[in-house]
Amino acid sequence: MEKENVRQIIGIAAIIIGILLFIYPQLVGYLVGLFLLVYGILELIK
Repeated sequence: MEKENVRQIIGIAAIIIGILLFIYPQLVGYLVGLFLLVYGILELIK
């Protein structure tokens, strides 16, 4: 159950990041770094 929620959250985040990258291509590095930071924190918590 918990893994499914994390997968859903990561999927939603990926969609939002994809939309933002389409609108603002210069944000690529910043958003990838932020995504990796959040993913790393989630991995440490579990």
